[in-house]
Amino acid sequence: MTGPLGRFWRRLHIGRNPLARTSDRVEAALLLVVVLGLLVAIPLAVFTGSRTYGGQLAVSEQQHASRHLVTATVVEDAAAPVPATEGAFSTSTSAGVRAAWTYNGGEPKTGIVPADPGATAGARIPVWIDEAGNPTPAPITETDATTTGVLAGLFAWLVAALALSAAYWITRLVLDRRRAARWETEWATLGDRWARY
Repeated sequence: MTGPLGRFWRRLHIGRNPLARTSDRVEAALLLVVVLGLLVAIPLAVFTGSRTYGGQLAVSEQQHASRHLVTATVVEDAAAPVPATEGAFSTSTSAGVRAAWTYNGGEPKTGIVPADPGATAGARIPVWIDEAGNPTPAPITETDATTTGVLAGLFAWLVAALALSAAYWITRLVLDRRRAARWETEWATLGDRWARY
């Protein structure tokens, strides 16, 4: 085997090489632990992602049961977009526009709801409301739950990979320093032997 894969295999599998030092075998064993740890982290990441997805799906179902989509009528004009620079427009800095809607079988309600800049009075816009008739964010969708679950699984695997990689590289740095110190001692000893001849 040649190339990066071959070098990786030789670093992982020292075998009975008589030139291999104890530190080389320790490094190879630790590398094997890292590889196995990354493989074991995959089902753990899948489990984490599945649990997160299930939790988000339960929240989504609860939100869909307690939130309702109504059509609100804008009762005042929204601020028009203002040109920020030549050829570009900034959105309105207003948090929303006043609108009216009904809930709970026809009870009237008014409040501030988000609307596109420049929306005029009389425009009809969809608004999510809670059981008290107040505007509320849209419920979590199944796509949102799936995305959150996937991201949670990936994050869990990346955390495991980062921890294992950090442990490997820190240990390798310590071993490299010890090997370098040993080389320096051996070269100094060899120099003393040559000086005697």
